[in-house]
Amino acid sequence: MAENNKDPEKQIGVVVDCILIDYRGDPESRDRVVQAVLEWAEDHPDEWDELQARCRQRHEALA
Repeated sequence: MAENNKDPEKQIGVVVDCILIDYRGDPESRDRVVQAVLEWAEDHPDEWDELQARCRQRHEALA
């Protein structure tokens, strides 16, 4: 477990990517994740715009 704490920011990023890209949990859990992201987006509009732009770039690069 100590190994997992060496780069917490990277690990958080991996979890966020997993949730946002390919969430396959039950619909209620997915809805809670979506609601949390939407609430965050309302509180952080500039960061949300940046995130959307990065996601579009990543999606276009993979297409």
